[in-house]
This record gives sequence, structure tokens and C-alpha cells, in this order.
Amino acid sequence: MKWNKTEHSSYQTKDFLFNQLIPYIGNKRKLLDLIQQSLIATQDEFNASDGLFVDCFAGTGVVSRLAKNMGYQVFCNDWEYYSEALNIASIQALEPPTYFDRYSYNEIIQQLNDLPPIEDWVTQHLCPQDDINYDTNTERMFYMHKNGMRIDAIRHQIEDWDVKGQLTAIQKACLLAPLLYSACYHANTSGVFKGFHKGWGGQTQTALYRIAADLILAPIQFYNNHQKNLIFRMDAQSLAEQLRHMNLPEYSIAYLDPPYNQHPYGANYHVLNSITLWDKPEISPQITPQEKSAIRKDWRKERKSAYTVRKQATQAYQKLLQTLPTRWIATSYSTDGFIDLQDMIQENCNIGEVKIFAKAYKRYRVSSQRYSQKPKNIEFVLLTKVGQPNQRSASELVDKIRALEKKTLTSKSKQSKSTIYSL
Repeated sequence: MKWNKTEHSSYQTKDFLFNQLIPYIGNKRKLLDLIQQSLIATQDEFNASDGLFVDCFAGTGVVSRLAKNMGYQVFCNDWEYYSEALNIASIQALEPPTYFDRYSYNEIIQQLNDLPPIEDWVTQHLCPQDDINYDTNTERMFYMHKNGMRIDAIRHQIEDWDVKGQLTAIQKACLLAPLLYSACYHANTSGVFKGFHKGWGGQTQTALYRIAADLILAPIQFYNNHQKNLIFRMDAQSLAEQLRHMNLPEYSIAYLDPPYNQHPYGANYHVLNSITLWDKPEISPQITPQEKSAIRKDWRKERKSAYTVRKQATQAYQKLLQTLPTRWIATSYSTDGFIDLQDMIQENCNIGEVKIFAKAYKRYRVSSQRYSQKPKNIEFVLLTKVGQPNQRSASELVDKIRALEKKTLTSKSKQSKSTIYSL
């Protein structure tokens, strides 16, 4: 499955894989063809429907969606609250839920869209009082005031139903998922919530079509893979330890996509956690030197990842590999990651036979206008068959990736961008 910018716009597409995918640093939507090829390489003896796919760092859940679409039973894990809600809706749910024994999913979405706007936590803390006459020195501008009131009204109603015991976890998640997507789509940001544009749409105002549009929920798409898919919210290491006490099928794959760098997801997407939890954290209604972006503090104590600390990342990865009980381990990573390439591949070689699937990839930049001496890197999947003897050394495999990286940086061929290499 290859992502197409025109056909697979998250806002418009009905394709389950890409529908309402939130914009996310490290999102693998453009690398699904690479990941799919690595999964197919594990199917010599089994069909996907016989297997278990464990997504340990799920994020938006796009790779879990791929596995679900291929027929695997899916265990989907991430320790962020918004990720749990998104993936209960897209991975655990198999079909649109019915509400209050009489309303269809689409009817409930319409009821939420028909609510009168109200002012609550989002409007009071993340929006200016006036969408035209605003003060960028004192007011946060994550959303237009009109859309902040829409978020508040919808989230208030979902919470009211929930505290009255009228929603199951799946029913609630299927309402939160389109709200979280809309909260990303209409945000006055470049994708993350560590800051916002000074003025609507920033200097170029090229995103005004979405920032200024009225926030209206759309029903999400569902897919029934006829499997019992489970969602977890915990540290990946804790999940691995829990899996050791479960009766896993013989054909099982753990997929690892740990953070590549120092940027914590709990800070980057704090607004999504606040909307999901609806705990209304106490912050200043207006900008202060300490609270410009209203970032929650809880992630620092509860969800600070070792993978975002260069000195801790390799050890955390080694421990995770040694703990996972699955037959296969597929690791997505980049030549730009915190974990040294030699160290990572050596750790995989220590537990089994390693194959590599790789492709050139345009590096992430906050601004497309910024010059980069290294505009592309190599994204790869290390596919490890646990317990199998290795025919090649880690150094040999590293040399192959570095040679491909050098070739990619000097090549002007457009085809090299889409080619998947088996190393």
C-alpha cells in the first residue's frame, strides 16, 4: 500500500488506512509500502489471519491499521492518552457503534455538530477573545474563538454522556477520534502544539483554508478484520513483560517504532491529551513567560521516554529486544536516529537473523524553505527472526545501509525515492 498525496488526503479520503490520520511527527503513512514488504517476508509458513501483530509505539496507529487491513490480529500500544482513544476507534472497533439503543453512529455525530457553541476550557485558555481584534502578546492562538467553542461544546457533551454511564469505551473513543482529528486539522500550528502562529496562518497564511473553516465532525471509517484486537496504554517495556505471560500464537510479530530524537510526544501533542482527558489542567488563561504554550506538566513524571535521551536510548532498546517474546521483531528506524546504527543492528544480530528493507526518504523539516546539506536519509526496517543464526555480521549490514545512503545523496533519479531495497 503506497500513500498518494491526492488520493489519500486524511481530510477527504474514505480509505480506512488514511482516513482522519492526525498530522504527526514520525508518522509512517508514506512508508507503509516499505513496512508491508517486510511483513510479507514473514509469511512463508503462515497467513496474516493466523498471526498476531504487536505495535509497541503506535502513535496515530497507521501501521496498526495496515496490519489490521492485512488480516492480522492487532495488539496496539502507546502510552499517550490521545493515541489510546484514536486506536480504540480505528483498531479495536470493527464497525460503527449504535448509541442509546437507537441512534446510528452518523446520527450521533450529527447531533454533536448541531450543538450550540459554549465557552469552556479550550476557548478560555487556547483562543483569543476576538478572532479579528486579537493580541498576540497576551492571547494564545491555537484555535479561532469560534472553533474553540465548537470543541468545548462537543467535548462537554461527550463527557456528560460518559459520566452518566451512557457510553462504553468504544462508543466514547469513536466520538473522540473525529474530534481529535478536527482539533489538529483546524489548529493554528505547523503540526505540533509547542507553539502557534503569530496571527492566523503565520506569515504566508497558506493554511487559512483549514484554520478559519468551521469545525465540523465527520464520521470515521471502520474496518472489520474479524479479529479480537486489543489496545494498551503503557510503556513499551511494560508491554513486552506483560506479553511474556500471554499465550501468543506461533506466528507473532512485534513492530517497534521508537522516537528518533529528543522531542517528547507528550509535549508536542499536549492539547490532544487535554481534550482526551478533559481534566482541564490549571494554567494561566493568558500567555506568561512560563506558560506560553500551556504545555501539561504530567508527561515529565509519567511518560518521559528513555528513547528521547541519547545516553539512554540504546540500553532501553537492548532491554526491549531481550524481553519481547514474539517470533519476529520488525524495527523502523532512520540513519538520523539517536541510537547509533552499528549499535542498533548489533543488538538485533545478537537475538536472531536480520534482514533489512530500506528506502530513501525526505528528511523532516519544520520549514520547507530551510536549506539542508542532507535533504534525504535512509528509512529502514530491521526484520529479525528471533533465534535464527545470522549469516552476516552487523558491520556488513551497516556498510550496506551507508552505501545506500551515499548512493541516494548523489543520485538525481526520481525513481530512487520510491525504490525499496532488500539488503
